[in-house]
Amino acid sequence: MKKKIDYFFSLLDDNAIKYYLLRPIDFSDTIKDIDFVLCKEDYSKLKEVLSNSGMKLKYKPPNANSSIQLLADELLLDIKFDICFLPRKSLVIQKAVPYVSVKYISENILVPNVREEILFTFWTYHLFLDKEMPSKSSTFEVYKNIYQKTWKHYLASDFFKKWTILIFNELKSKTAKQLLERYFLEGLKSDEAEINRKLKSLVLENNMQLKLKYLFDKIKYGMFRRLGRYENYRAIK
Repeated sequence: MKKKIDYFFSLLDDNAIKYYLLRPIDFSDTIKDIDFVLCKEDYSKLKEVLSNSGMKLKYKPPNANSSIQLLADELLLDIKFDICFLPRKSLVIQKAVPYVSVKYISENILVPNVREEILFTFWTYHLFLDKEMPSKSSTFEVYKNIYQKTWKHYLASDFFKKWTILIFNELKSKTAKQLLERYFLEGLKSDEAEINRKLKSLVLENNMQLKLKYLFDKIKYGMFRRLGRYENYRAIK
């Protein structure tokens, strides 16, 4: 699997396809999918490059906002077209994405090749806003090991502050930061599911438009799931 994923990213890099690896990959664990943001204008190019490399492509209809799933042979590609958060990606933030290639920070850990504060910011909010249980993520232990001593520096960075305001708004961003500070100060031993729940609630707090969208998405995608829309992959013609 490692060779296949390395080859996949080499195809993207060699063909100047713009992407950002949203969730780092730990090859010492089971790889279920590759979760990344793709420049929407490069989607057709991606399909063409993968097909020309001999991969058979199938897709599933989107089960979340601004996203699609492709199956390229054995690789499940969980593609987003914007930076998105919350279940069903109800919060879509259409700001510039730091498209970059990937790099290894150890023998088995593959991450986006960005400044540390960028990696920390998107990884943190992916874990605590997208997951029901952050600890169930394949990279949660890696995240804890990397940031248990360095978190304070990145939490104070301008990039983290900027995106925290984009996600919560300026007033609520202070509460969000305090919740994460408490988690780190307690040695990453407090209940991450409780932090997860509070941060999600904070995003929705006093934001009626987002609350309505969150509820609408839950009903819409839940109905599609019950109707069997996501059960099978479909051939790309």
